[in-house]
Amino acid sequence: MSERYWQRPAGLRFTGPRVAAVLAVAGTAALAGCGGGTGGGSGGGTASGSSSAGMAAANMPSSYSLGQLRGALLTTVNGARPVAAPQSGSYGSLPDIQASKQLMHGVTVKPAKCADATVTGFNSARFAQSAASVVTFSVGRDGVSEVIVAASPANAAAALAAELPSGCAHYDATVNGKTFVYSIKQAPLSGIAEQARALNVKAAGYATVNAWSVVYRSSGFVGAVTIVGPDASESGAKVLAEDAYAKASESLH
Repeated sequence: MSERYWQRPAGLRFTGPRVAAVLAVAGTAALAGCGGGTGGGSGGGTASGSSSAGMAAANMPSSYSLGQLRGALLTTVNGARPVAAPQSGSYGSLPDIQASKQLMHGVTVKPAKCADATVTGFNSARFAQSAASVVTFSVGRDGVSEVIVAASPANAAAALAAELPSGCAHYDATVNGKTFVYSIKQAPLSGIAEQARALNVKAAGYATVNAWSVVYRSSGFVGAVTIVGPDASESGAKVLAEDAYAKASESLH
């Protein structure tokens, strides 16, 4: 699965808690932290198994079990296996998601309205208790992640409804006194699930801080794939999303 979406150049390997946090929610704070070389994401946020807190959430609204969602994830990307066991539980309680939120601390975004412009679309309160599973990979010089979240039709539509705020095509993020200049763009994609959108966030002067995500919605679930690194591209993210959706659709439908 996903053997075809890009070459595997030798070089930097993406591993560790901070990269998992970046991949789980490719947001402004996560990318700012990565570019700044801070250690903000290194604290206890990356468990290699299921989230016990999430699994204990008795009221998780879901048409799929955690095991079904976990089984719908990709198991290899370009021959690479996950850097750790997939995480499963309520979306808001997953360790990688919590780690990403922690990276927001100490980061200032200008214009402020752009602070939430780069997230996958699953960070709103409506997804906090939704059943979810996430997995991360290290492929060549890039990090790769996939997340699947159980969603009602209304929630699935909401995940794809947000538009990039005006004036956010370029913005600044300041962390530990250092300011990074980011650019962001998004565009609809055809041919993937019921609806899909591509999102690119990159930092000027930092080739490794380049993230391409594709978010899609289908009947009963939403999903996203993210590639972070110097070899990330729109075409690679699209092909990865096609493979991820094909696996998830076959497993869940």
